[in-house]
Amino acid sequence: MMRTMSRTGESIGRLDIAIAVALSALGLLLMYGNATDADVDASWLAMPVFLGVTIPLLWRRAAPLQAMAAVAVAVAVHIALFGSVTRCGVVFPVVGVLVFAIAARFERTTALWALAGGLAIIFGMAAADATGFGVVTLLVPLTIVAFALGRVAYARSRMVHELKDRTQELRAARDERARLEVATDRTRLSGELDALLARRLGELTRLADAGPAIASDGAAATATLAQIEEASRATLNEMREIVGVLREDDAPTSPAPTLTSLRALVLRDKGDAARLVVKGSPRVLPAGVELSAYRIVEHLLGALDDAPGVEVGVRFGEDALEIRVAGPAGRRGDVGAALGRARERAQLHRGTLDARTRGGRAEAIALLPVTAIA
Repeated sequence: MMRTMSRTGESIGRLDIAIAVALSALGLLLMYGNATDADVDASWLAMPVFLGVTIPLLWRRAAPLQAMAAVAVAVAVHIALFGSVTRCGVVFPVVGVLVFAIAARFERTTALWALAGGLAIIFGMAAADATGFGVVTLLVPLTIVAFALGRVAYARSRMVHELKDRTQELRAARDERARLEVATDRTRLSGELDALLARRLGELTRLADAGPAIASDGAAATATLAQIEEASRATLNEMREIVGVLREDDAPTSPAPTLTSLRALVLRDKGDAARLVVKGSPRVLPAGVELSAYRIVEHLLGALDDAPGVEVGVRFGEDALEIRVAGPAGRRGDVGAALGRARERAQLHRGTLDARTRGGRAEAIALLPVTAIA
């Protein structure tokens, strides 16, 4: 359980690598200064050993608690091996980054423990550093500021997630209400169909019962048969109208979305940073193709992370509609499910969908055969 709580589910990204490399370079430079300073008794081995303090920054998002523990151990080892040298120029930003990362991702109790651990590292470093305890008066307030900023980020993140959850709940409630309304209409139509059959069959039975009495009268029998035929046709026509509605398993409760609705979809799902590019000669396509194209984009957007860099492209070809969606990949399970639904939509029209994920970025291209509507 502790292992699950200490991991965030995020992966190492380019920014993590950049931060770790920058602070590692700064740390090597700092240790080089210590090793070449005649007033500091520092070994050249202090340089590679100090990388143990900065390399854990690679996991500042994926496993920040483990990274903090690794930094604490690395600082303690460095102090034990090399004694009094200058470390605060690198240890402090490392601790500040990790305190912020933990405060922005975990509950208050865990974040407070991380703050205490970060302050303990700073005090331990100050006790052994050549700079002494004077630096603590500056580093401790700055560390607390990093913690406070992390809590603000945590609150904003929680608010965003709660808004998304509430939006999903409202959509589910709206869909459920629509389904109930459809079910109510179906019940009403079923009652009307039952009443229609009872009334029409009663009329046909009455006409049929009169048959033996007028069998000897050719004209009367012909007229009666004509009435039976007319009543039967009228009954069939009314039944077709009612049954036709009942057979619509997905009776629409709002206008079906079309390609003209894509811009609103992209803006709603991914924000202002997402781009929609339309190429070719836009034209009206069969309603089924436009609906499937909209749903394909909707599914593929669901496979992407909520981050800048989302691009949606639509190209109207002579005999095919090409849809391209690219952006930061979401979680693997979400990507697989979304691609499966999008591929099913494409196959409904004998289309294709190709997708690939590389370097944390996903791209999918769907082709739907189309013909223009005159």
